[in-house]
Amino acid sequence: MSDAAAGRWWWTPVAGAIFSIAAVLAAPVSGLGASAAVGVVQSGDGWLAPFVGTFVTGCVFWGLLVGWPRRLSLLRAGLAGGLVGLGATPVVLAIADFGTGGPVDPARLGERSFGILELALLTTITTGFVAMAIMVAVGMLIALLLRRVYPRRGAALPASWVLRAGAVGLTVVVLSLAGAYVWLSQLPLEATALTEQRVRGEPASSYEAALAAFEAVRAAEAMLPLNPDCHSRLLTHGRRVARSVVYLHGLTNCPLQAEQLAQQLFERGYNVYVPRWPGHGEADQMTLALTTLSAEQMVASTDGAIDLARGLGDEVVVIGMSAGGAMTAWAAQYRADVGRTVAVSPFLGPHFVPPWANRAAANLLLLMPNMMLAWNPLEPEGAPGMEHSYPRIPTHALAQFMRLGEVLQAAAQQSPPQAMSLGMLLNDADFAVNNALAWQLVAAWRAEGRTVDLEVLPRSDLLPHDLVDPRMPGARTELVYPALLELIERRSR
Repeated sequence: MSDAAAGRWWWTPVAGAIFSIAAVLAAPVSGLGASAAVGVVQSGDGWLAPFVGTFVTGCVFWGLLVGWPRRLSLLRAGLAGGLVGLGATPVVLAIADFGTGGPVDPARLGERSFGILELALLTTITTGFVAMAIMVAVGMLIALLLRRVYPRRGAALPASWVLRAGAVGLTVVVLSLAGAYVWLSQLPLEATALTEQRVRGEPASSYEAALAAFEAVRAAEAMLPLNPDCHSRLLTHGRRVARSVVYLHGLTNCPLQAEQLAQQLFERGYNVYVPRWPGHGEADQMTLALTTLSAEQMVASTDGAIDLARGLGDEVVVIGMSAGGAMTAWAAQYRADVGRTVAVSPFLGPHFVPPWANRAAANLLLLMPNMMLAWNPLEPEGAPGMEHSYPRIPTHALAQFMRLGEVLQAAAQQSPPQAMSLGMLLNDADFAVNNALAWQLVAAWRAEGRTVDLEVLPRSDLLPHDLVDPRMPGARTELVYPALLELIERRSR
């Protein structure tokens, strides 16, 4: 086979493979392919979909601009790279979403496709300029690597007006996306009702006052169409004890999540309160109750739960999972009357958004239409055994927690957390929350001179995002609960 013939096929997959490797390596910074997850934020293999999706995109654009005409130049290669950076994300998302081997429901095909496009648009607008710039550089590097062996076709020709126009257009796109990112990053995040300036209630002054507050909660919940297992829960020893626990459940779950953990804490002598978040726990799993959920509602509910628990024990311990972990971290920053906090996999931002783009992505999600996205498109009605949890999440609800995470990070940079003792439990196999944001928060607290007891469950355990609910597929509470209980009872200052 001649060089010219060879140039028609294997140079293109070589370039595609180089683009793929670069995408996987650069994903933590660029966001290119970082959205490769099953559903919105569920666990995936982490690299296969970005690799395959970028390979396909790289082969297409390199083949069209360089491989097929067999003309290699820095301009052509850079233009191909820029188009790879722009076009890879929707391909990666489609492969991750539809390439899991499960059946495709034709009735939900449009909804899934629209969700993919919305996430692709979110990623492109917030991090696309970085992904495109990186891939332009990678394309030029490929050209430099291959120029000595790449088959030539006649004498070198000056770049055509089409190529030059393409390069100009690509530059305009990059600059426009960079401008959009700067604008979104500068949009204010209203924080008045999320910080010290929020309206506060009165903590329960006695055990009897706490019981009266709980009865008011139960009376209000009796008027709602709730799943019978999803009401707020209170386990008490009939008196005020040394330490009470507030457990804050995860987004779209309900108090049933902590049934076993709450019982173990109760048996250790704690009074335990597990409140239900606003909009959660309805009997209809396909409810739209969370479409109006706000960070302000979550802060008010967290304050109310801690105020009630003040009457249950001399010292209050706050524990929370995922979104509840974010609110636990918030309590650590703002509640001086809390004895200890243990945030479990706090949801300060999703895994598919790089930390530096979290604020811009939050603002963009709030500006975009509020979409109901499935946690897992292969189980649109929810996982078996998880009938108490909603299988869908509104994008605006995700954005509200990203917004709260940004406010919390800014506060941690300016002042130390007020809770007496701090703990955090992370899962290294978690492809739902962005652990980098949790690490940033811990670093900020430690920079203020505070001790933070941090434990990280190893990736090799392959634990799901929800570490607390024993009904979650893949749950291994026999590994998690001992680590969590040890963190709860550890006393640092």
